[in-house]
Amino acid sequence: MFTIYTVGHSTHSHEHFLELIKSKDINCVVDVRSVPFSRYANNYNKDVIKAFLNRNHLIYLYMGEELGARQSSPSLYTPEGYLDFEKTSKSKIFLSGIKRIMDGLEKKYSITLMCTEKDPIECHRAILVAKELIKNGCTVIHIMDNGQTQTQDQLEQRMLDHYFPNWGQQSLFEEVESNLSRDELILKAYQLKNKEIGYSLNSGQKEVDL
Repeated sequence: MFTIYTVGHSTHSHEHFLELIKSKDINCVVDVRSVPFSRYANNYNKDVIKAFLNRNHLIYLYMGEELGARQSSPSLYTPEGYLDFEKTSKSKIFLSGIKRIMDGLEKKYSITLMCTEKDPIECHRAILVAKELIKNGCTVIHIMDNGQTQTQDQLEQRMLDHYFPNWGQQSLFEEVESNLSRDELILKAYQLKNKEIGYSLNSGQKEVDL
């Protein structure tokens, strides 16, 4: 139905970042960082990147409150203290953000979600937000730092290969995993990645660049 992109600003120069998104004819950058400032790349602080994009005739929209990886409601965190992506995906504020994205796509904007991490597999933009957009009929394409792209299907295969490298080799497979279908294993991989990258209230990690 719709195609939406994601990109990580990493420590790219503004010029390289602009080249990445211009190559896909993107005209709207949606910032999904909870904290739109970077200690490692201050050229991506909210006001700075917004001004740069606007000068280059691109729309900048901040949606970190709705779609960020650091949510304010304690009810969205696991007993272990990290953000539960599944609960978050059902929250009113998150779903309002998804609706805004879908409305923008319906108005023919060409959108990329922007966060910090270079590799989308390490970022909530792929593990949380993209997963929900797919449920809404979107095709999600991740722009890699070298300009190449990766679909969400390819990203899911990467997770499957990482967490369950012996999938399909029944004789080498743990019994609990051998009874699961590919789709069930992918869901489990999302849960494992959520545990790895979810913002933690207990540790205080990832306070910046989320």
